[in-house]
Amino acid sequence: MYKKIALIVILVVIAFMAYVFTYYKSGINTLRTNPNVGSIDYKIITDDLSKRSNYFTWVGQATILLNLEDTNILFDPIFSDRASPFKSIGPKRNTPPAITIDKLPPIDLIFISHNHYDHLDLDSLIEIQNNNPNVEVYVPKGDRQLLINSGINNIKELNWWQTTMSYGLEIFFVPTKHWSARGLFDRKKSLWGGWAIKSQNKTILHIGDTAYAEYFKEFPQKLGQIDLTFMPIGSYYPRDIEAEYHVDPYEAIQLTRDLGSLHTYGIHWGGVFFTQEPTYEPQKIINEAMLLDPNLNFSTSLPGIIFDLP
Repeated sequence: MYKKIALIVILVVIAFMAYVFTYYKSGINTLRTNPNVGSIDYKIITDDLSKRSNYFTWVGQATILLNLEDTNILFDPIFSDRASPFKSIGPKRNTPPAITIDKLPPIDLIFISHNHYDHLDLDSLIEIQNNNPNVEVYVPKGDRQLLINSGINNIKELNWWQTTMSYGLEIFFVPTKHWSARGLFDRKKSLWGGWAIKSQNKTILHIGDTAYAEYFKEFPQKLGQIDLTFMPIGSYYPRDIEAEYHVDPYEAIQLTRDLGSLHTYGIHWGGVFFTQEPTYEPQKIINEAMLLDPNLNFSTSLPGIIFDLP
């Protein structure tokens, strides 16, 4: 009897380990120690942003603060120290956010690309909404209840290629090649993707995470001319693990060409949480590619630099 129970326990453990190492290998990779130890430089934002319009700044990881025609937008806001369900353990950021929540301008719209902890930070969303009670929060289909359970309201949930309007902006939720999960047994229970925002004058695309896929070539037909893309360029090493989920900088360059994006800005790299590639390698590759191809308008910078919209 005891031998049978022990055998069953062993088989269950083996099956569970096989499941985790098959479907969560990228998540396990993020728990490895950063081989570079150090972090990238950054600039703390001290400007009075209420006096600026039509700008963007990279706050860190995939967090972008964008002002588009006097509408203040946050993509994937994460201001916590860790990308983790726990406050004291889990992947830890090595550089602070370039701006704190209390220094943000009034926020009108928030867009979440997917529910991984380095993109959907409930504590940050709660604090931002406490400061901005009327803020609208847009999430992929399947994530609305997660936010409701945390006391967040005014949530809009969209399916791939579903569109809506707000603040005079046309909003598209677009597919990417990635995955979703908050725990071990909810893999792909909600969607993941990117957000395209169209004003009268510009179309801006934010991609939180993606691997390379041919279907991005269809985006210009559906979105028209893309003026600016926020493109992930980090968390790509080792390739035998990450190629299925994250582009490397070379693939990001090909992707921006497929999109026909007039300008692309690299995010999601260096010194934050769990990057495994050499810290400044993504920036180095992008800069070298720009030198080789003057027509490639693809750049990146340190967090906290404020740019006027191109």
